[in-house]
Amino acid sequence: MANALLDREYSPSSVARDPEGSLRHYRARGDAARARLVVHESVPYGADPGERCHVFPAGPEALVFVHGGHWQESGIDDACFAAEDAVAQGLAYVAIGYGLAPARTVPEMITSVARALDWLAETAPRYGIDPTQVHVAGSSAGAHLLAAALTRPSTPRVRTACLVSGLYDLTEIPRTYVNDAVGLTQEQAGAHSPLTMPAPRCDSVLLAVGQHETGSYLRQHAAYAAHLGALGVPVTARIVPDRDHFDLPLDLADPSTAFGRVAARHRVARTQKGKVSSSR
Repeated sequence: MANALLDREYSPSSVARDPEGSLRHYRARGDAARARLVVHESVPYGADPGERCHVFPAGPEALVFVHGGHWQESGIDDACFAAEDAVAQGLAYVAIGYGLAPARTVPEMITSVARALDWLAETAPRYGIDPTQVHVAGSSAGAHLLAAALTRPSTPRVRTACLVSGLYDLTEIPRTYVNDAVGLTQEQAGAHSPLTMPAPRCDSVLLAVGQHETGSYLRQHAAYAAHLGALGVPVTARIVPDRDHFDLPLDLADPSTAFGRVAARHRVARTQKGKVSSSR
């Protein structure tokens, strides 16, 4: 496959309807949440300057979100867009930062996300959160980082994981424009692909991708669903109509949207072990 075609396949904005508008919504909703809600801002969970999180207390159950951005863009201020919807449903909300390429490597970012979950398991009661009632979600690069971090034996187990528009096989990334900043070697790309990893430490997984995605994202979505099913992980896989890479995350905790309702049901559902449910 030519580089130009690979670049397009790993460029979600090539098929998204209004990526810039969606990104503006991330920041606007996040800024509003931080202005209106009780929030502990830029709480350190590690020594690196990027290892910070925003914590919105609400109740004992928590939704933890890891942002995307091709491992090189965005941050926790752009990851608070679901905070008001989550808090309104009694969920504490935690937006996790992990530092960005080129200053940080993908392996370091995975370690940071695992460290954040470990930190939360230890300090959650300080914010009124029950560490046994933690749900995690991530989009794009954040979905990849969570999928990888949750496979580590030392990572605390979580209730559920919602992975949106993620990449689970990184082996083509070194041949794309994405790698100009990320700098993955071919060996690192293979070693840090969730498709080669054991089962994530969670009770069940909701995998989602928008209808308006490139073929590579849609294929990886299907491949990872099959991988999880083969490992005996309860997984629900959804291709969400009329959504793309950028606007689908906005529905994450919004009960007025179809996907928001699916995600809410998933947080309380008890899925039959090993069964893959696939639906558009």
